[in-house]
Amino acid sequence: MIRKFLLNIIIVATAIATVSCNKDSDAIIDDSGSVAVTSFSLSENEYILSNLDSVYFSIDLNKALIYNADSLPYGTNVTKLVPVIVTDGSSVAELHIPRPNGQPDSVINYITNSTDSVDFSNGPVTLHLVSQNGDFSRDYKIHVNVHQVKPDSLYWNKLARKNLPSKFGIPNVQKTVKYNEQAVCLTKAGNKYCIATSDNPGNNDWQTIEVTFPFTPDVESLNATDDALYILDANGKLYKSTDGISWEDCNATWSHIYGGYGTTLLGVEKSADWYNHVTYPASEKSAIEWDFPVAGTSQFVKYDSDWSESSQVIMIGGLRADGATIGDTWGYDGSQWAKISSKPISLRSGMALFSYYTYKTDTTTWSVSKHPTLIAIGGYNEYGYAKKDVFISLNQGINWKLADDLMQLPDYIPEMGYAQALVFPTEFNARSTSEWEEFDAKKLPFWWQIERHAYSRASQAITKWDCPYIYLFGGRSERTQLYNTVWRGVINRLMFKPVQ
Repeated sequence: MIRKFLLNIIIVATAIATVSCNKDSDAIIDDSGSVAVTSFSLSENEYILSNLDSVYFSIDLNKALIYNADSLPYGTNVTKLVPVIVTDGSSVAELHIPRPNGQPDSVINYITNSTDSVDFSNGPVTLHLVSQNGDFSRDYKIHVNVHQVKPDSLYWNKLARKNLPSKFGIPNVQKTVKYNEQAVCLTKAGNKYCIATSDNPGNNDWQTIEVTFPFTPDVESLNATDDALYILDANGKLYKSTDGISWEDCNATWSHIYGGYGTTLLGVEKSADWYNHVTYPASEKSAIEWDFPVAGTSQFVKYDSDWSESSQVIMIGGLRADGATIGDTWGYDGSQWAKISSKPISLRSGMALFSYYTYKTDTTTWSVSKHPTLIAIGGYNEYGYAKKDVFISLNQGINWKLADDLMQLPDYIPEMGYAQALVFPTEFNARSTSEWEEFDAKKLPFWWQIERHAYSRASQAITKWDCPYIYLFGGRSERTQLYNTVWRGVINRLMFKPVQ
């Protein structure tokens, strides 16, 4: 019994000596890791925002910043949010909450009051952490970002207008196409013609020149392939040009030009009793289908798909040989035409068609998906009335639907047919300014979002980026009056600096 007692004394004494030795040598355990924030989120609150707890927050340990790169929707109430903070074991965790009008900050002890709501509306909240041993401390700035723009600026914004590029004050006919990565705008005033070209319509740096045609051109038949411009004269003769100034006779007579497929021009000719598909350079002719449009078609849009070995071009709407208006989508794959729409658009001719992207946010997971989208605008209905409806297709023209009301054109853009829509990317930066006339715009649905990235994919700071603007040229009223306008549209989020 005595030996066991003495043994215990020796063990305790040894432990005390060891502790004393460590103290004397000033050996300190590095406890700095306990002031690291390992996770940050917001508690669920359906009254504030659906799936609020799924909003992603980035934690920058180097800069001591916590923030949501994708801002919350405009108008989100951030005055009563409950943060969920995880650290590696801090002994002190305080939230210093700024108050308006220079009042002292409110302070919440997060360790004892972790379910208290926090007001983030007056700027970043400071999270003060102290390590377990008290030797280290760190302050984090917590930003809960909310879009601080007027409601409509989240979506379609910066819709603006300019006059058509021309040497003539008031042209009465126009057609604009994309050729050699340039916008080419042909205008007519009286018996005079003007060709205007620009690498980017947004810069308003058009090069204009008055052109003398050796024939009377049908201005609205202007079209382009990859290597040339084409136009019909008043009698349907086909002409070709590489610069818009000098034109050569193609020795062909057509009734309508659809557009270009690579370097091949596609059109239709009227025979004695029917219409034929034709191309230039010429290939074998074939009779058109009974429901194929012979006039009034939209622009061509080119796309590639996973289920086709060759590129395809599509067009929408138009007028059949019997004069009936259609709403079908027709596509060409380099060898044959086919009607591809199963759910067509409303009956229309003279629509503006272009390819764009939309972004849809899943508010359950807060993940964002990017959708190639066809957008069709305006046109004349079957009764000859000009319209301004916007239709969209998410599957290359197979199915169409009327776009959400909030996505429709604003009131100040009139009903129109036979306008052309071109998309040009503009280099953008935080200091970009606009010389365009600006109008109040309609807001779009919340699902129009930019793709979100949880982590930066950039190797250096982003100072410039491309913003795809839509330019809507001309268009006619139902009384066939030309609108001397170029409207510019964009989803406002596309102008924001990309998430980095």
